[in-house]
Formats: sequence, C-alpha cells, structure tokens
Amino acid sequence: TGTGEAGSENGGDILYDKKLKNFDLKVEWKISKGGNSGIFILGQEVAGWPIWKTAPEMQVLDNENHPDAMLGKDGNRKAGSLYDLIPAKPQNTKPYGQWNAVEIICFKGTVVFKQNGATVLEFHLWTDDWKKLVKDSKFPELNPDWANVAKEGYIAFQDHGDDVWFRNIKLKSLD
Repeated sequence: TGTGEAGSENGGDILYDKKLKNFDLKVEWKISKGGNSGIFILGQEVAGWPIWKTAPEMQVLDNENHPDAMLGKDGNRKAGSLYDLIPAKPQNTKPYGQWNAVEIICFKGTVVFKQNGATVLEFHLWTDDWKKLVKDSKFPELNPDWANVAKEGYIAFQDHGDDVWFRNIKLKSLD
C-alpha cells in the first residue's frame, strides 16, 4: 500500500509453499524511502499471528530514513541484521532505491547472513547462547516460546505496508 504498517491490511506476507530445514536462499531487494520489510526463515503459520511472532528475520530497511535503524542495540535493527538480536557487520547496505544482494544459508541450525558480497553475521539456533540472546530481547514478551524456533518452516517476505521489491530469488534445498 505504501502507507506503512498501519495501512497494510490489504496486503500480506508472501510465503514459499513448502517448509524447509536446510537451504540456501539468494535474493536481491530494494526498499522505498523510509521503507521497512524483512525476510523470515523457519516461520510457522499460527492462526491469528503474523509470521514474525514465530521466525527469525533478516531486516530489510531504509537505514537513512526509517527510525527503526536508530532503535534496538548497536544497530541490530538495521538492514541485514538478525532483527533486534544481532547487528549486521559490516553495515554495507545500499541506500533506498538501490538493489542489495543477500544470501541466507541455514544448515542444521547454523545460519549465515551475507549482504552485498560480505558475511555480515552468523548464529546458531537452539544453543544456550541462542536462548540467552533471545531471553534478553523483546521477543519473549510477544511469544514466550520464540527461542524454540522450529527445525523446519516457511521462508517469507514481509508485507510491512511499505513499497519493497524482491527479484532474482533463488532457493536451493540443502537436504
């Protein structure tokens, strides 16, 4: 809708129609001025819940014009970050209106985010470190079971109400 989160009731997230465990996802994205979106992995469909309540997210954001880039801790809400948990380093996101190339590799609980040719973060699901990271975030307030990310789930592109484009989507199962 281009009207932000409050105006997104006519859209909806786009889910890949099969659950995956281990995969390599490559995609290019660009965002509108002040735009916000995301790419979710291992998401679940739960009646009455948006997918973000069940899934880790690679943030898609106009870092220069969206206030979320200044919130959170150490840049963990900027584009390429594991939203609200781990900042993307280096922060190499291109400005709004330009294409960013990202890759998300998920294999047996190890997840790697790459952006514009650089590995920007790595994390390990279901470990004690993962549970502590989630415990110290906002997610347990929204879903007490959020740290127990499913071992398989959907990939989804978020409808956050802002204009966002995805292209050259390539998905390879690693099972």
